Parts: sequence; C-alpha cells; structure tokens
Amino acid sequence: MANSQSEDLTTKMGFASKIQALHIKKFNWIINQQLDSLQNLFHDELHYIHSNGWKESKAEIFQDMASSKLRYDDIIVHSSDVRLIDSTAVVTGKGTFCVQMVGKPLEFKLYYTEVYVITNQGIKLISRHACKDSGL
Repeated sequence: MANSQSEDLTTKMGFASKIQALHIKKFNWIINQQLDSLQNLFHDELHYIHSNGWKESKAEIFQDMASSKLRYDDIIVHSSDVRLIDSTAVVTGKGTFCVQMVGKPLEFKLYYTEVYVITNQGIKLISRHACKDSGL
C-alpha cells in the first residue's frame, strides 16, 4: 500500500509540474500570439475574467488578439502554485502584465487564478480570474 501511495504522489507531482510548465508556456503563447497553441489549450466554455471585471469568452479573446484591441507585450510571473483536485488543477499566481489596450501601454500587477481540467482532448484552461494586487 505504501508503494501505491508513493507512486500516486510521484504521479501527482509530475502532473503538477506539467501544469506549472503549461501555465508559463500559455503566457508566452499569448505574448507571441501563437493562436494555434492557445486554441488547443482554451476550453470552448472558457471564462477569462480580467482585473477590471471584463469577462471574455474563447472567441472574444481571439477576436481581440486579431484586432489588436488587447495585446500582451510582457508577462512576468513572480510566483505561482499548483493544487490538484481529482482531474482539476488550480493555479494561483502573482505577476506583472504589460499590455496595450487599443494602443495605449498599461502595466498591471495582478493576482490570478486559473483552472485547468483534464478532458478527452487533453488539458484545457476553463477559467481565469485576475484582480489587482497592491502587494507587488
């Protein structure tokens, strides 16, 4: 039984590392507008909530990227943590987000939560919520 628990822990730790790496890659894909990679990662039912309460769907995110309404220039992750619950991973993190909103440069220090689920199509981001972090 102890060996089974050890194997389960090793598997969980490996999955947490995979989610952590994917969460960082996602930010690079957003900066570089790698839409095909984002298309594969984003769940069709994604809710992407910005720090000002603006909620976007998967389709709206891609529309805004295509029109340059919202462009990410840089994302610096200061800290992040992954928690696993069954087939769900919850990432909480803090970062600095440098964006252009309709051409106007802005910088936000944010605290964010991302929820990833395992589906038949692989790991998918289904929810993201951010709020301003005055502690950064």
